Amino acid sequence: MAMLTEVSHEFQKFWKRVSSGGIASSVDTWGPYPPQEPMLERADVFFNASTDDDFPTLVAKKAESIRRFDVLGMDKAVAICASGRSGSVLLASYLDGHDDIILMPNLLSHKIYPFFERYRSWSLREKLIAFPFFQTAEVDNFLDFFGGDFPIGAADYYAAVNAIFEVFGAWPQELLESRKSFFQLLHVAYWVALGRPAAIRPMIVYAQHMLDDELAKRFVEDFPRGCFIQTVRDPITSSDRLFEHSLEHRGSMAPWSVISYLTFAGLPHPGMESRTQVVRFEDLHQRLEQTMRGLAAWLGLPYSESLLMSTFHDRPYMWKSGANVWTGVRSKPVVRESRYTSVTDRWLLFALLNEDFVAWDYPYPRIFRHVSARMLTCALILLIPMKMEFICAGALIKSRRKSGLRSATKGIARLCVCRLGIVFLVVTELYRRIVLHKKVLIIRK
Repeated sequence: MAMLTEVSHEFQKFWKRVSSGGIASSVDTWGPYPPQEPMLERADVFFNASTDDDFPTLVAKKAESIRRFDVLGMDKAVAICASGRSGSVLLASYLDGHDDIILMPNLLSHKIYPFFERYRSWSLREKLIAFPFFQTAEVDNFLDFFGGDFPIGAADYYAAVNAIFEVFGAWPQELLESRKSFFQLLHVAYWVALGRPAAIRPMIVYAQHMLDDELAKRFVEDFPRGCFIQTVRDPITSSDRLFEHSLEHRGSMAPWSVISYLTFAGLPHPGMESRTQVVRFEDLHQRLEQTMRGLAAWLGLPYSESLLMSTFHDRPYMWKSGANVWTGVRSKPVVRESRYTSVTDRWLLFALLNEDFVAWDYPYPRIFRHVSARMLTCALILLIPMKMEFICAGALIKSRRKSGLRSATKGIARLCVCRLGIVFLVVTELYRRIVLHKKVLIIRK
């Protein structure tokens, strides 16, 4: 029953995208979240333990830093979105060191709007105090605030929050408690706690991460001049990387999840095409300076050599893949990866996602410029299970002895549902692209 509910929900999300032409809001983005009222108690205990007799002096120091910000004039913001595992965090790390930008590292700002919606009745002070303790199934803000590779001091953040009310406490209540003020002042508190200099009216870089119409709508309501950057990647490699990630979380439904995600990668939020820029993952390694110069010009920022350094908090952002660890540009050329896609899988992706390959200038067989070739390829290959499905089936066979007959039967049922789901996705997406002439974002020159 749980499996059928999950599949039914996935079909509903996809059909909403198909019928509306947009990107459905994700249940993963908006909850439901477990009750977290103890957050405030935990925050009070934690922050009180971090203070000492010099805390009033620290608050006064943070207040001086906060007074340098023209918060009401901070109306420039950019949201970074990912199309699969396509380098959205890497891009943010290149923007981090620019003098006219403030941001929070990794995906720390990802849950700002869901958090605000859930705790709308709380005061601004309560929200600022509690946000570092917000937890979901995939996010633990506490680790990214005060631990991990890029921590800030607990006393510094608590002092910055207190200083905010010394500086802006006289604002009208409606303004102070607004969603936009929470967004802005959370970034200001974080940046002041960090102790880094900033422009008077810096641009805020926000990790929206998910392609989500509801998140985009709220962002543009708060920042009418706001813009979007979508990172994309070669669809063949994206298929591989998404499968690695999905296999752990979705099990035998991972192949369905991969194809579902690829079908709306690079799709603009409705009405946001003119304010959206595309950045290729490969260009962040092979054409970094040219890419960042173009992006800075598009954002209206002066070019800086800091845009070539991958950092958060002035510390190198280290990327790990297996035994390999590096920062910034890869020493080896970025090549197409297809460990989990067979020859027929690749032909299916070339036929189905042809607009993506063309718009983002990735190599593909030119025969797929012809609609008839695309339709014939999908018709001939569609009923052949993908390599990803065989991998999931192999994992099921290996676990059969341990799992028992009932569990194995459920696994087989999931594989069958996954196969039917992939067929449904391919047919509907091909119709959407060939008959409805679906448009994907193009790279602005």
